[in-house]
Formats: sequence, C-alpha cells, structure tokens
Amino acid sequence: MGGGKPFKRILGKIYIMEGDEYVTDDDPKGDTKIDINGNLLGGRRFKAQTFVLPNRHPERKYMLAIDAARTSGFRDSLYYFRRNPLALKLNATQWEKEYLIEQGKLGSHLKTRSVTLVTARSAYKLHGAKMLLDGRWIVDDYYEDKVLEEITAKGLRPGDLVGELQDPNAMNEVAALAGGASNAVQSSKNERSGGGFGMYRAGGPTTIFGGSGWGPYSDGPLNAVRKSYLTREGVNEENWMYVAAERTIEATSDWAKLRRENLRLAGGIYGDLLGAEQDASRVEKRAASEAPQEDTKKRRTLESDLPLGIYEPQTGIVFYRSDTQPTRARWEALPDDQEKRRVLGGTKAGGGGWGLAWVDTVMEVPTEQEDPWAPDRERYKDLLDVPSS
Repeated sequence: MGGGKPFKRILGKIYIMEGDEYVTDDDPKGDTKIDINGNLLGGRRFKAQTFVLPNRHPERKYMLAIDAARTSGFRDSLYYFRRNPLALKLNATQWEKEYLIEQGKLGSHLKTRSVTLVTARSAYKLHGAKMLLDGRWIVDDYYEDKVLEEITAKGLRPGDLVGELQDPNAMNEVAALAGGASNAVQSSKNERSGGGFGMYRAGGPTTIFGGSGWGPYSDGPLNAVRKSYLTREGVNEENWMYVAAERTIEATSDWAKLRRENLRLAGGIYGDLLGAEQDASRVEKRAASEAPQEDTKKRRTLESDLPLGIYEPQTGIVFYRSDTQPTRARWEALPDDQEKRRVLGGTKAGGGGWGLAWVDTVMEVPTEQEDPWAPDRERYKDLLDVPSS
C-alpha cells in the first residue's frame, strides 16, 4: 500500500512517511513561499530558529517541536502533536542533541532529556502565517483556499496581520524540563495562562532581559535555561533594549486596536436598530431601491447625532471620551413667563402637593479659548487696577 515505504493511517487516510515528514497534498501557490527543504521564499522569516542536521540531510531545515508549537499558538509540544496528527514527531538522537548544543540551538541542560523535532516545511504547511514574523493571513499561508474559509468565518480579511497568538509563557516548559527545584515545576503549572514571550510574565520580573539587580542572563537557578532561550530568540546584550521597545510598541498597537473595535455609536445600546442600518448601507443597491429617501435621511441624522462610546455592562453606563464632556455645569432658575402654562398637579400644599416642572438642558460651547487665569484675575481686580501716579 505504501510502495515499500513506511506509512500510517491518520483519520482514515493513508499517509506515506518520506523525508522525515508525512507526504501531504502540495499546493502550487504554497510552493512559491517555501522550497522542498524548508527554506522560506520571498523574504519571509520564521519566528523560531531553524537548523540543519547533517546526519539526516545536508540541506533540509528542522526546528525544535516546542518552538514550532509555541509559534503556532499551542502551549506545549505534547498538545501540538495531539492536535496536529499530520506533524511527524522526530526524536533527536544523542549525537544530534550534542550537535545542537554545540551550535547554540539547544540548552546544555537538555543533553540527557528527550528532545523532539519537526521539519520546517511540514510545520509551515500546517500553520503558515502564524509561524512567521509579521505574518499576514492568506499572503503567507501555504494552503490559501483552506485558510480563507477559516478566517472568513472569524471575520478576518486577507492581508491582515496575524498578530500575537495566545500561547503561554515561553519559559514554562523549559523550566519544567530543567527539573531543578520543585517550585519551578509548580510555577510552570500556575502560569499556563501567560501571554507568550511578550513584555510581561506572571510570577517574575517584567523585563525580558535580566531582572532587577541581576545580570543579563540571570534568572535564579535557571540562568542557563534563560541564556539558551534568549540566544535562540536572537536577544543579546546589544539589541535587548530595541527588542523590548519593539514589543512595547506592539502591545500599545494591540490595545489601541482593541479600544477602537469596542467603540460603538452610543455605546451600542441601539445595536439592533443601527446594526441593521449599517448592514443595509453596505449593500448600496438594495438600500437605494428599498429604503425611502426620507427614511435614509433620518437614519443618517440619527447616526451623526450619536457619539462614539463604550458600554460598560456591569453598571449599564456608556462611557465617552473625556474631551467631549462638559468641564462645568450650573443651575439657573428662570422667572415664570407672562403666559402661565397649564400644568397637571395636586394641591398647592400638604401631602397631596405635586406638580410638573420644565427642566431644559442647554450646552454652551465657548467661541474662543477660555483664559484659565480669568477667575483669579477677577478676584483680585481691585488690587490690579492701581491708578498710576
């Protein structure tokens, strides 16, 4: 069935093992982005480091399974292989581990540990743009048609940046493999909800390069682990500040994007009404033919009169930008008009006394910039108006 080559049945289909990976369907568009040996084309770069194992193939690129997992959005390699049965797990031999340690691709503490690998090409075919620096949906994916269906269901568009993936603190599994102190293992279990190799990590210093009062590669008993990981990430004494600044900018951009996406007309409390109008406006022909001109004008007026805000469900309040709020307010009781208004009311006094009152709210917009010193100047007017002798 496999033509004399090893094979495995996965999800009811036979896959042949060749070149340290399962032989899966090729895509003409995808082959323009990566070659047969796992070298990315068109200026694309993996987030994880790749390497060549000369005993396996002189040119084929491999990567650590843990790096492939975390750059694809999985918490560890075990979960990665469990969710991706088409990723062929390769166990590194003792010679390969020593070779990778010598090349600076693997921490020396993993010399006696089990280390798993995958080919760079097979990992890229599975997760495409997720694994690349500044990866973009569809543009950097191997199977474009398949990914297009997936992102369309999520409301994403081709060409959008993939952004940060929700993977855990990148030091957790390495710390667990180090097996040093038992508290390191406990920390690994407690920090599963962390956010990748970003600016912040729970339970430790917020700096990505050294801690308060420590050397650049120091992290308590796991200093060798930290140095090995930072070396694989390309962080050193010369560029660590640039890396920190770059990731700060990325975090700021993510937060700004999140705030912009949450802004709605009147906080979204008229969601059913305005949402239907916005959907109708996207289909111009249908909106023009079915909606009367007068109704369309009213809708546009309603939308223009409603400010953008964020609805807070716990209090039921819509929050607006501070620079759109009044800076002061006053209450003025106006004299009655000459014409007395007819009002509904009870008796003039006693327990049955009640009535209706008119309260008009008026917003006054200053025509020119207010002088912040005007109140103080008015207060000390007598002292300032000193006649000249």
